[in-house]
Amino acid sequence: MIPLILLVLVSALLVWSFGGYALVIGIVGRRAADKPAPSSFQPFFSVLIPTYNEASVIGKRIENLLTLDYPKDRFEILIVDSGSTDGTADAVQDIIRIRGQEVPPITLVREKERSGKGSAINAGKSVARGEIILVSDANAAFHPGVLGILGPAFANPNLGGVGGRYCVGNPDQESTEGASFYWDLECLMRGGEAALDSACLFHGEINAWRRDLVDADPSMLSEDLDMAIRIRRAGRKIGYEPIARVYEPAATTRRDQITQRRRTATGTIQAIGKHLPYLLTHPGWYTWVIVPSHKILTLLTPLFLLMIPLLYLAIGDLQVIIGHLVISVVILELILLGLRHMLRGEPCGGIRKGPGRMGHITEYVVLNELLIVLAWWDFLTGRYTVLWEKVQSTRNQT
Repeated sequence: MIPLILLVLVSALLVWSFGGYALVIGIVGRRAADKPAPSSFQPFFSVLIPTYNEASVIGKRIENLLTLDYPKDRFEILIVDSGSTDGTADAVQDIIRIRGQEVPPITLVREKERSGKGSAINAGKSVARGEIILVSDANAAFHPGVLGILGPAFANPNLGGVGGRYCVGNPDQESTEGASFYWDLECLMRGGEAALDSACLFHGEINAWRRDLVDADPSMLSEDLDMAIRIRRAGRKIGYEPIARVYEPAATTRRDQITQRRRTATGTIQAIGKHLPYLLTHPGWYTWVIVPSHKILTLLTPLFLLMIPLLYLAIGDLQVIIGHLVISVVILELILLGLRHMLRGEPCGGIRKGPGRMGHITEYVVLNELLIVLAWWDFLTGRYTVLWEKVQSTRNQT
């Protein structure tokens, strides 16, 4: 009897993690009434771009920022270079010299050595003039209306930070179909979470927060998740604006995909471990529903998947096993149909039909489970560093 109860419990957790939560929280977001922020509110932004050997893309990135549809005297651009050796800082200095006193101003902040993204964020923040810090990447591109969408949200004093939507910049490549599907689901979940309480975390490519609220923790791999939790701990909420879009190519090589996702999983374990006492002792939608469903369960799914065949052996009843498999497949298929319906017409792609699409999604999920196991190994053995390995295939396409 106990193995059967455990089988039902573990299966329910897997179904919830693999799509059930996304469907439920997505429905919450769709049913929530929109409350538009006053469009006249225009806070001053400090747009902060950490760089390390980004000479091939930094000029195009600055050009993108200069074309933002926002009053030019209401934002500044801070390029924080962390010891680049490819001429990134020189390229930025050339742009600054050519532009002279034009607005928005561009400032180059230099770190003598590379110390991670958190350190770069703090170096930029130390000289920033804006009341709102907006962090992004050198190989990304903002939709022109980003600042005009994010800014008015900060008219709400209860809001500590606001995230925008990350869109895969190369969604039609076969190697990025799984990533595109994943980020579509992330958009669905974050919108629902923000309607319920707070988005679980920011996208590293587009996250805005009140300057005086937090600093980045230089020791964290996933500083976006760490900062989101700390903002919520400070009593402020985290909003989500899916219309504020940033485009960045997803990794196209298997090696780069593994590097990127393994690091992200390790950083998630690190951040959850740091904040676990707070999450356990402060009951609320964010601490006991959103973060566990969005992040903690995901870190445990490889264990749950391993438990299923072991529980089958303990039960030893072929009829029960076949029944369980059939019911699980049917439930997951119904969830997928619901998600496909909800994501139809999404601005960044949505779920496209076809066996190739589903094949790549399945491959993405299976690889992700393996990488979670490897991330646990990296975390427990201390084999990780804040000095991220650059994912070159995301820069060759910009």
